[in-house]
Amino acid sequence: MTPLEVARRSREESGYVGRGGVIVLFNGDVQSWVNVLRNPDHWQPGCIAADEAGRTWTTIAGNQGDGALMWLPNDPV
Repeated sequence: MTPLEVARRSREESGYVGRGGVIVLFNGDVQSWVNVLRNPDHWQPGCIAADEAGRTWTTIAGNQGDGALMWLPNDPV
C-alpha cells in the first residue's frame, strides 16, 4: 500500500475525513494526524505527511535525536 493509501484509510477509520490537516507516517505506519504541517524538528528524517488533496511532504536532514530540518514537498511546486 502506498503512503497516500495508508493515510486515506487512516482518515476514514479515525474520522478525520473533511477535517484537513495531514496524516504523518514513518516506515509505512501512521504516527499521527496534525491540523497543520509544522515543526519538522518534532519528527525524525524520513517521515511522510499526506494531506486530503493527495500532496505529500518528507522530512529531511537532521537526525533521530534532534529531529528533521525541514518538510520537503514531494510534488512539483
